[in-house]
Amino acid sequence: MGVIDTELSFNTIDPNWIAIIVGVVVIFLTINIVFLLKALKLERWQIRKVGHMILNCIAAFFPLFFENVFDIFFTLAIAIGILFLLSAIPQIRLLQRILILCSRDDDKPWLLFINAIFMGTTMILILWFFKTDVYVFTAAYLSVSLGDGLGELIGRPYGKKRYKIFAEKSLEGSMGVLVGTCIGVVVGLTIGSLILLPGAWWKIIVISFIGMTFEALSYLFLDNLTLPASIAVSIYLLFLI
Repeated sequence: MGVIDTELSFNTIDPNWIAIIVGVVVIFLTINIVFLLKALKLERWQIRKVGHMILNCIAAFFPLFFENVFDIFFTLAIAIGILFLLSAIPQIRLLQRILILCSRDDDKPWLLFINAIFMGTTMILILWFFKTDVYVFTAAYLSVSLGDGLGELIGRPYGKKRYKIFAEKSLEGSMGVLVGTCIGVVVGLTIGSLILLPGAWWKIIVISFIGMTFEALSYLFLDNLTLPASIAVSIYLLFLI
């Protein structure tokens, strides 16, 4: 038991309809933030990255407001169904507009769609495996939000020392990933009441470096899969075994 209850049950009999309805509303408000960012005249890469940070930040805390993991999956199913329905209406085409707006300049929109499928699958798997320790999920996706987000927000305009393993990165951007990941892990472990355990801080540093390394080794959108997975597994190995 952490600062708040981070254990989810699995009950298909008695869904919490209020939580589900509110969750669907929150999801649609979140994915429509990109249109607000566009209205603010941000550059396309800034819209993509800031939207990515907001989405993953909300996703990180989303399960903490539920008591039943089935309600979360049901909420996602309803939201996805409505999204596809709206996208089938020519006058709305919500998904298509989001994909075009949030794709990298040199990428096709369908690549972002594949990214979303793999990222969503990874989210579901991590949430399922850590449904009794949801703070691990929070740490993992807050690290994606802040770590991956700061990496590009710092590295793209200010990165001077460039390096390339599979994709071009910058040392300054990687330092941003390290700091953002560290903050995400600290917040998650604080929620789980693990932050004051003996040796916690050196473990946090190790986990942050692991996250930074996986992000540096990433290619295309794979850091959206490998970064949260590496954080979740590292917390499990260093704190939960």
